[in-house]
Order: sequence, then structure tokens, then C-alpha cells
Amino acid sequence: MTARLAGKVAIVTGGASGIGAATVRRFAAEGAAVVVADIADENGERVAAGARDTGGKAVFRHTDVTALRELEATVAFAVQRFGGLDVMHNNAAMTGGGYVGELEPDVWRASLAVMLDAVFYGTRAALPALVARGGGSIITTSSVEGFFGEIMAAPYCTAKAAVINFTRTVAAEYGRKNVRANCICPGAVDTPLLGLMSSIGRKSLADLAARHAIGRLLRPEEIANVALFLASDESSAVTGSAIVADGGLTAALDITGLPPFGG
Repeated sequence: MTARLAGKVAIVTGGASGIGAATVRRFAAEGAAVVVADIADENGERVAAGARDTGGKAVFRHTDVTALRELEATVAFAVQRFGGLDVMHNNAAMTGGGYVGELEPDVWRASLAVMLDAVFYGTRAALPALVARGGGSIITTSSVEGFFGEIMAAPYCTAKAAVINFTRTVAAEYGRKNVRANCICPGAVDTPLLGLMSSIGRKSLADLAARHAIGRLLRPEEIANVALFLASDESSAVTGSAIVADGGLTAALDITGLPPFGG
């Protein structure tokens, strides 16, 4: 590795599994000190220990992202433990689903609490520490479904759309403080959440993989690579962006039904 994040301190919410865990490992391998923030204590401790076993710096802190005070405490922990904060990755996710006319309000509220309110809380909690550090990077995991509707996924699509414009607003407000804010919009990533979502649909994972131009599902590590770029100084000109990393899932409408070249 090239230590592209040497000297930086990062918090990754939802860091106990999926994209978050891959990002923790990537950040730590590139020299960052990482706080794994999650409610899944056992998995979170395992991810942090795994990063340390390979020579990185990582610690787990139990964090309920639906509570502003817990995120403020996690930021304070990162500052006390590692001396500051440079990167806040709002990545935690959970969602319920159902047709809008049948969707329970409690499911709606619980989903948005994790995927929308928590992004505001994480950003709000991190900003003072980032500004005190002289700037930094806020990264939020959105989705290509932030640009499109999807049947039985109103909470997910709504939250992922909302965080894109929230991110743009943060970028506009805090750019003069050297704080950058960007979203990553993945396609279908092979994570436990994808398995849960696919269980309610009629399309198999193989069918979904075939919809991508690259002919497969994305790997969490591939999204972690995008997060690494956004966390590093290499992306110093990038802010207010929603970066699509979807393996070509949204590149074509497939109106003709013709096979891809070589497919």
C-alpha cells in the first residue's frame, strides 16, 4: 500500500459489515486511524481487530447513529484517542419496504432515521472537528436508487435521494472552510443488505448481476476504493458530487433487449 491516508483520522459508521467493513480495512491499510462505529458490537470488534492484525490502527466504538449525542461522543472519542478528525464516512444503512399504501409509518420512520437523519447527525457532529483540523472530507453512501424510484423501496429511495442534495448543501456551505462533501452511489453490491432486499423481489441475484454492464455484482472493496479516493488529498477538487460507481447498471435502459457486445 502507498499510505495515501497517512496521519489522517476517520470514522466509518456502519463499519461492522459490508461496504463499511471494507472501507475500514482499506483506510487502515492506507495509514489512517479508524473508528469503527456501529451497534453490532461483536462484528465491529472483529473488523477493528482484523485491521490491527494487518498493521493498521482501528478501534471499535458502539454507536447508535440515530442519536446525535452518540455521534457527538464518537467524534469526541476519535479526537481524544487519535488527536483529531479528517474523514467522516456516513455509511450506516437499514431499510424496511412495502407498497406505499401499505407501508407502516414506524417502518418509514425507522428507515429514514438510519439513512437520512443519521447522515445529518454524523455531519453535524463531525463539522466542528473537521473545521478545527483545517478541513476534511465528509463521505456519504447513497445509491443509484437515489436517482430512480423502485417498487417496494420508498424509504430507501427517498433517503438516498435526500442525502445527495444534503451533501451538495454541505459542500456549498463549508467549502471555504476546506471541508469537502461527496456521495458515493453504488449499484448492486454483494452485501447482507442486498441479500435482504433481493429476498422480497422476483429477480434472482444472477439476474441482477446480468443487468450490470460488467456482468456481475459489485464487491464492497470496489466501493471502498472510491471512498479512499474521496478521503485522500487526491480528490481535493471534488466536492458536492454524487459519484456513480454502479458497474454500468444505469448506463442503458435495455429497451432493445439486444445482448451486449461479446455477451
